[in-house]
Amino acid sequence: MNIDNEDALKKKMGIDSWRNLSKDKFMMFVSELPNMSEEVALKVVEQFPDFKSLVMESLTEVQSQATSGLKANWKSQKKVHKAFADYRKTLNRELDREGLTSDDRLAILALLTEAIDREAAKDSEHKMFVFKLVGAVGTVAMFSLAAAVAVLGVKTEIGGDNA
Repeated sequence: MNIDNEDALKKKMGIDSWRNLSKDKFMMFVSELPNMSEEVALKVVEQFPDFKSLVMESLTEVQSQATSGLKANWKSQKKVHKAFADYRKTLNRELDREGLTSDDRLAILALLTEAIDREAAKDSEHKMFVFKLVGAVGTVAMFSLAAAVAVLGVKTEIGGDNA
């Protein structure tokens, strides 16, 4: 934990007040939660004007960005797989040509093997992207939920004192 007071956090986030916190700045706050003391986090969260809305809007935004990222990545994946399929077709046609020597055929088969390996690597890369994206969304959700629980806990304690 390297953030131990509100002013340091405000300075790091580039804001003057918690009252007009945007979704983007709230996401920055959530990402900084692990770097701040619980006392600072609770003190700041108490000052958010409509905490529930901030959490819900941020989670919706993260989900939307993740969905867009997945769609774009999948679109790219489809193009890559089509390109590899076309390349394999071309190599297969080359294998059917008359007059190829054994060495020519082995060279084409080596190119086919390389293409298959490269396509498999691209597929693994896509799966890793999806895994990281899901992890990032989960992390944001977890920190947002933790902040929400902290606020509810604080409000419950405050409510209990006033009763």
